[in-house]
Amino acid sequence: MVKILQNFLIGSICVIFVWYIAYFLIDHPVLPNPIAVFTALPNLLNHNIISHFFHSLYRMIMGLSISMIAGLIFGLIAANKRFSKIFNPFLYFIYPIPRVAFLPVIMLVFGITNTAKIIMITIVVVFPIIVVVRDTVKQIPKTTYNSLICLGASSWQMFRTVTLPFAVAGILSTLRISIGTSMAILFFTETYGTQFGMGFFILDMWQRINYVMMFAGIVVLSLTGFMLFVLIDLLENVLLKWQK
Repeated sequence: MVKILQNFLIGSICVIFVWYIAYFLIDHPVLPNPIAVFTALPNLLNHNIISHFFHSLYRMIMGLSISMIAGLIFGLIAANKRFSKIFNPFLYFIYPIPRVAFLPVIMLVFGITNTAKIIMITIVVVFPIIVVVRDTVKQIPKTTYNSLICLGASSWQMFRTVTLPFAVAGILSTLRISIGTSMAILFFTETYGTQFGMGFFILDMWQRINYVMMFAGIVVLSLTGFMLFVLIDLLENVLLKWQK
């Protein structure tokens, strides 16, 4: 945890330094002074930022949680020799399609609700998880299972002690990589038919030409991503103790 905070602090300082240089070079109202932005952060409370933040956080956590469960189930199915011949062609067909293209269909079916936004996040994140779980499980050495068979382990015990831990390790690694993409999808979906969420807030401030508050919202959105990153690390410490 200390190392994560150190990396975050160093990264933040570098970003602010580059931002400050860009502010002087560009010299345009659309890129405000970073000092003015950070000074304005407390004023976000006057813009109902807590409600916007928790709406976005809820959508992200729900989308990522559903992706973990669905990705695990379908990833294990794809790794199974019996079902892979049926499931893998479907996976290869659907995977290259830009998932954001499904947004109009999802909005027509589910409306402009939280459900539609959560489904969009899930669709974007779940397919990489399926692929990683499938490939991770297939790469488990057979000697690992043979050793357990010699010790008299049942199928459930082999799944619980070998297959599942390896699959979860793949899931968490993929989630860590997918956070940025899922945040982009969240921002995109929150610009349609909603009055709550960080995406709506940032776009609203942009339309009001309040660039200081717009960038303050971007800072909060980045902190949301950082919180999710830390949450995944905490899950890793709890679920993957065997790696250490």
